[in-house]
Amino acid sequence: MLLSGKHKFLVAVLAGILACAPLSFAQTTTLHLSVDDAVKHALDGNITVKKGALALRSSERDKKYSWNSLSPSINANAGISKEFPARGLLKSDADFSSDPTVTIGASATIRFSPSLITTVKGAALNYEKQLIDYDTAKRTIELNVRKAFYAILYEQENIELQKKNVESAKSQYSSNLTRYNRGLLPRLDVLNSQLAYQNAKLSLDNAELTLVNDKASFKLLLGVDLDSDIVLSGNLEDVLSLGDISIDSLEQHSSTIASIQKQIEIARNGLLATRLGAYAPSLTGGYSYNLSRTLSDSSDWLQNGTLSLGVSIPLDGYLPWSSGAQSIANQKDNLETLELELENERRSLKITTQQNVNKIKLLQSTVEVRRQSIDYSQQAWRMTRDAYNNGTKDLLALQTASDNLLSAQVNLKSSAYNLATAILDLEDTIGVPFGTLLQKKGE
Repeated sequence: MLLSGKHKFLVAVLAGILACAPLSFAQTTTLHLSVDDAVKHALDGNITVKKGALALRSSERDKKYSWNSLSPSINANAGISKEFPARGLLKSDADFSSDPTVTIGASATIRFSPSLITTVKGAALNYEKQLIDYDTAKRTIELNVRKAFYAILYEQENIELQKKNVESAKSQYSSNLTRYNRGLLPRLDVLNSQLAYQNAKLSLDNAELTLVNDKASFKLLLGVDLDSDIVLSGNLEDVLSLGDISIDSLEQHSSTIASIQKQIEIARNGLLATRLGAYAPSLTGGYSYNLSRTLSDSSDWLQNGTLSLGVSIPLDGYLPWSSGAQSIANQKDNLETLELELENERRSLKITTQQNVNKIKLLQSTVEVRRQSIDYSQQAWRMTRDAYNNGTKDLLALQTASDNLLSAQVNLKSSAYNLATAILDLEDTIGVPFGTLLQKKGE
């Protein structure tokens, strides 16, 4: 059978679509992530972490070559010169009687100041401070990833509850419509059940849209392709199985305190550097070597070497109104301020830690109440449904019972999410690895 030109064109287009389809499907990848997998992706691909790594590398380079002020300054020079009469140029051949002279030389100068010691130490301290900042940045990213992970788990489980509620509302609407058509129910009950069904669908749509948006933000946080699909492994039941939280035996490693302590070390080193700059002498040594000869003869090169040594003693620092003395006083004030900040942060850490512990204990008690509320709400809904079907309860009572059951189920999931974030906040506050406290009973 021969194909017309139009049919051939359609076949070609169809073949092209089929050929490209596998490529388009291949571009969409699915990532199955546990919370630890998500953290690993974020630490590998997050832009903030990468920028922190670059800053750390720069600080490490500064530390490695912090002694470079001790490196000698070396110069080489070469030149040619010719003397001309003072009265003018080009008057006679005698004006060119002097021969050009070639000069070649080199010099080296080295300077040593006691501040070199503080410079080297300061570079090491700055690198250590950068390490703390880098670790803090990674912990912040990890904290955000874990919170976002549990938030998405909560939203997914909330959507499942909303779907069940939609199905229940739809079933109730269909049942009421059937009974209305048989003349067993007033039209008002049908309209109310239809409205409840539509409202349930709207709530589900809003929940699904929120999940889509939060997943997109989560992908950005992880640094993965936005076209990829992510599937999270885990559920909030893991959080609901937690045992009692105790931090009595845990050593606290607050990154904020570590940062302030390192700032104090840097400030003390800076104060020492300022004092050395104001009072300590500096030594300078140099050597220059030159060779010169005229071009017209074959005489030997004239050699000239110069060795110089010097010492410089600053005296301005001994004047109380000098800039050096004022700088020392300012450095002392800055050091005292940092020590006050450290003392305040230590007090604040104890209070914040206890507040987090109290919040966790309250949420754990709330979870138990939420579980009981679900049991009561389920019993109330079943009894109200049976009573409604028997005609002893109206539709409003049934809808109220259904709303109470959904609210109790959602509240339990919400409490589980809040409990997970509260534990993460506590782990972040005391500086232990994330997941240390988030363990099930018996583990």
